[in-house]
Amino acid sequence: MKTLLETAGLRKVYTAGKIQIEALRGVDLRIREGELVAIMGPSGCGKSTLMHVLGAMTKPTAGKVVIDGQEISGMGDNELTRIRRDKIGFVFQKFNLLPTLTARANIDIARYIHGNGVRSNGHDQHLREILQLLMIENKMGRKPSELSGGEQQRFAIARAVANQPAILLADEPTGSLDSKNSEVVLNMFRELNRKFRQTVILVTHNPELAAFTDRLIEMRDGVIVGDNDSVSWDTESELAQPAPSV
Repeated sequence: MKTLLETAGLRKVYTAGKIQIEALRGVDLRIREGELVAIMGPSGCGKSTLMHVLGAMTKPTAGKVVIDGQEISGMGDNELTRIRRDKIGFVFQKFNLLPTLTARANIDIARYIHGNGVRSNGHDQHLREILQLLMIENKMGRKPSELSGGEQQRFAIARAVANQPAILLADEPTGSLDSKNSEVVLNMFRELNRKFRQTVILVTHNPELAAFTDRLIEMRDGVIVGDNDSVSWDTESELAQPAPSV
């Protein structure tokens, strides 16, 4: 199975005055295409920093990151913007829907930015299938204030996957939802993974979320301390050479 995302010797250091905070301390990680993964750990463990690096939102201090065959570690801001646009979909705890626009317009903006527009093509068929799966196809004309929290998050998911990204990154996606809506949304992630083979990475501090994923990666103090991956990595890594220090 194709390796979709890989890191080697990943480090991230933040500087505050004379103080240096090492958020990531040498993270080696490989995720295959079509996996449903949870990255879990307590606040301050480095999981959010790892998500920002994997999502091409933050540059690492040292180490390498390869996304869908492209090493992004040394890319400039414009190249990273392209990677985010073309390869990654984001779902956040606060939904981040534009409040003055309908749900349809929120999705259309993401499609225009990607370059798909709203013309009839394969992306339209994919979007229709996504909306049906998420059970929101009859609510496209509503504004966020007219939707429940669970519906807003489902539209945020639809917007994130409308352009068929290689990776879907979700940061505490149920943090603003009650237990019933949380279960619905998590089941939706699982269905996206099963039906469309969408690679999904959920970042959370909630151990109950792990029951909805196939693989659990645990972090503490900037390193991975547990990974229940059952596959042995026998093939040579794309990042076999040691990563240079920065």
